[in-house]
Amino acid sequence: MPSVSPAGQGNRWRGLPATGMTVGMATIQEAMAAAVAHHQAGRLAEAAAMYHAVLDAMPGHADAAHLLGVVHLQSGQPDRAVTLIRGAIQHSHRVADYHDNLGSALKALGRLEEAVTAHRQAIRLRPDFAQALYNMGNALEALGRLEEAATAFRQAAVRRPGYARARFNLGNVLAALGRRTDADAAYRAAIADDSGFVEAHANRGGLLLSLGRPQEAAAALARALALRPDHAAALANLAAARLALGDRDGADRAARHAVAARPDLPATLLRLGEVRQHADRLGAAADAYAAALAWDPALAEAHANLALVRQSQGLLDAAEAGNRRALALDHGLADVRSNLAYLQLFRPGVTAAAVLEAHRAWDAVHGAPHRGRWVKPGRGSSGAAAGKGPLTVAILSGDFRRHPAGLFALRTVEALPEHDVRLLLYANQTEADDVTDRFRKAAARWTPVAGLTDAEIATQIRHDRPDVLIDLAGHNARGRPGVFARKPAAVQVAWSGYMATTGLAAMDALVADRHHVPDGMESFYAERVLRMPDAFIAYDPPGGEEILPLTPPPSLSGGPVTFGSFNILTKLNDGVLAAWAAILERMPDARLLMKTKALSCPATAALWRDRLAAAGIDPDRVTMVGASSSLDHMRWCASVDVALDPFPFAGSTTTLETLWMGVPVVTLPGETFSSRHSLAFLTVAGVEGCIAADPADYVERAVALAADPQRLAEMRRSLRPRMAGGPLCDGGKLAAALAAELRGLTAPR
Repeated sequence: MPSVSPAGQGNRWRGLPATGMTVGMATIQEAMAAAVAHHQAGRLAEAAAMYHAVLDAMPGHADAAHLLGVVHLQSGQPDRAVTLIRGAIQHSHRVADYHDNLGSALKALGRLEEAVTAHRQAIRLRPDFAQALYNMGNALEALGRLEEAATAFRQAAVRRPGYARARFNLGNVLAALGRRTDADAAYRAAIADDSGFVEAHANRGGLLLSLGRPQEAAAALARALALRPDHAAALANLAAARLALGDRDGADRAARHAVAARPDLPATLLRLGEVRQHADRLGAAADAYAAALAWDPALAEAHANLALVRQSQGLLDAAEAGNRRALALDHGLADVRSNLAYLQLFRPGVTAAAVLEAHRAWDAVHGAPHRGRWVKPGRGSSGAAAGKGPLTVAILSGDFRRHPAGLFALRTVEALPEHDVRLLLYANQTEADDVTDRFRKAAARWTPVAGLTDAEIATQIRHDRPDVLIDLAGHNARGRPGVFARKPAAVQVAWSGYMATTGLAAMDALVADRHHVPDGMESFYAERVLRMPDAFIAYDPPGGEEILPLTPPPSLSGGPVTFGSFNILTKLNDGVLAAWAAILERMPDARLLMKTKALSCPATAALWRDRLAAAGIDPDRVTMVGASSSLDHMRWCASVDVALDPFPFAGSTTTLETLWMGVPVVTLPGETFSSRHSLAFLTVAGVEGCIAADPADYVERAVALAADPQRLAEMRRSLRPRMAGGPLCDGGKLAAALAAELRGLTAPR
């Protein structure tokens, strides 16, 4: 921000010689006044001509040289500006404006250290020079010296009350430092100084969005857009805020408006892709991400987001390639490395050793740097280890809601306080539902953390000093492995939300059962394996007979046998499709129902019709259904005779849902944790004849079940009461076992 006011030399009544222009003025002072008037009005060519005229008449005129240098700086010629301003300083070295504008010219040339030195000299000459402090802050920010920049901006604001731009830049620097609450205060101060400051409203909206406060973010962004309706960044962030608030239509409108305002800005295309992805419009999302990459092929976030789309579409190779490209561009993307580890669970032929290796690769990069700062044993908040008080158990999750991880843990969490367990729940989520209310009721303390960084969450947990910290997400979406890698609690346990080892050296134990982790498999887990007596979860089903009445198998009504798959497309592979093709070939009148939300996307459904045809399955024999309400989903489960489990990543929630509706599930387990869900649930529920030894056996068991309508009818009648009255839904029994194991982990050794 150059100054265009002359410092003043007081030269009077000096005549101007001919300079190629006519100057009808009697004094250099008047010529300078006219030149400055042109300059301040933005008439740079006229100002430059008059400055040159003054210098022709008086070559040592420092003000004219300085301001001509400013003209060159404003005209995009900082190298010429430096020469002229340094010449002015040689003639008058104690003028603060000269040094300040020299600093601005040096910054424009990328000579940042010299720029800081020049600005410091200006401040030495005039300690209350707010603009020089502001400009020095900009140079320090460009150098990455953010704490010093924040100090400079803060001092500028103190020296010039109402200096909105200094407060705004202070907010930007504090946000970059992760001091987001202080950044919000700075933005609010800038807006108080200048209520029409569009960028301050827009940046504050983006900050509030990152803090997990979408309602406030939307309000701040609306104020920015009232001032500038085509502000692309504000529109893009408004789309994200609307999405977080559940307003998908509003999100879509804002995202499309952002792209219309700046179709050349990759960030707007990224946001449009995210909105479409959340609406299960996967093909349209992929198009938006591809458009962003056309503008910026090195945009790691676009590669990562496109990889997630391909993952949802069941295109594992494309997903892995996209994740690896994103990591090649930005090695520090922890979420992307989590996705790579997670993808290994779906690979045909995957081994437990390969799963462990993939997850340890995450820990080697993102976990190892924190190992020297782990909380040591004995730092818990209670005397539970000595038998003198309740056990304080903290649980971190983004799924304290109607989500598989939440429904797996809910009944057990509700029962834990009966076993002298005090619960601290850290909610990495902004939405809430009836399940959220039940979790909150069970908690001694409920702490929202969705807007906090991993480091901030770890600091909070360390301050609260729980005896045990439980993870319900692992490397899944909303997981915070970066918190657990910091080990803010002396004992850390993985449970229910992630179907593999976390790979973290900081994770002490994994809650499992003998079905998921048989004897002899312990070496393939980074954690100590805690085996629960039955299943490692207790299911909370969506409703009983009054809401979801049991119905007879559809084939008993005279219709064709219907097989069903309710799993995500990522779990389907050539081996699974080959087994399905063999089943349908053996039963030529049978049909197949595929239901999963990704099939709401027409492009994805078309892709899978082609894949089915290539596998030898006539698409005309297949019914595809996309997203629906949870109760309607359960009714679709009841519309099939036999459910077909994918492999090697078995169903978990889908298996429990189909069993609850009285439908058997044919499964083919492997050696990995994620391949053995259905085996575990079927075994605990006492369902026989559904666990296959190999693909051929899988086909035989599916055909045999479908050909036995009386057995199917008996399962319809008996499966639900068997589940409801057994360990699969017994949160109290699991809570007792889990509490005992957790106490054992905290006991002195």
